[in-house]
Amino acid sequence: GLTMGIVNPAMLELYDDIPKEARDAIEDVMLNRNQGESGQDATERLMTVAENYQNGGKKKDSTVDMSWREGTVEERIAHALVKGITTFIEADTKEAWEKYPKPLEVIEGPLMDGMNIVGDLFGAGKMFLPQVVKSARVMKQSVAWLNPYIEAEKVEGEKKGKILMATVKGDVHDIGKNIVGVVLGCNGYDIVDLGVMVPCEKILDTAIAEEVDIIGLSGLITPSLDEMVYVA
Repeated sequence: GLTMGIVNPAMLELYDDIPKEARDAIEDVMLNRNQGESGQDATERLMTVAENYQNGGKKKDSTVDMSWREGTVEERIAHALVKGITTFIEADTKEAWEKYPKPLEVIEGPLMDGMNIVGDLFGAGKMFLPQVVKSARVMKQSVAWLNPYIEAEKVEGEKKGKILMATVKGDVHDIGKNIVGVVLGCNGYDIVDLGVMVPCEKILDTAIAEEVDIIGLSGLITPSLDEMVYVA
């Protein structure tokens, strides 16, 4: 987290001169107020407000550009993922599901293509973690819509193996784990998903009790790497 900010005093304006909309959004984040059930409501609200103040601090035109809705379903899904827009994702997912032969191909095709763009932008420093989290929520909502159709296509029979999956202790990010679990499950593997913030002891005890063949560990933040090494 941020412990100290580096600012240029010459660039500061009087506190009372900051528009109330922006000031309230900033204070909610800095003072940990109005976080809502998700625990991130204030952060998302600040990101939304910040979009309106990118023109040298001047509030920009509030007209919403909907021209992206005129693109192909693949382009629309990619745009929604990059921008973190959930409004149309279920309708676009349904359209893609009707277009592609199998629901899994929607995940492996347009959804993963869009997330690859997000990954490239994040790696280039053009997207930041809060924005990536919003992209992950779009992906999660789309996969949740597809999941009943994926489950319906599963063929009962001999399993290829059993895999335990978990996001390690100290981390709540699970989008990668969830996607991998869906894909592996559709390819004949039995998945034991322990969820997020899972301590080492629970991972190992469950692996022994379930007699799993593979343990898959997931995480997003840097300290998770140390926890993965500890579990290994």
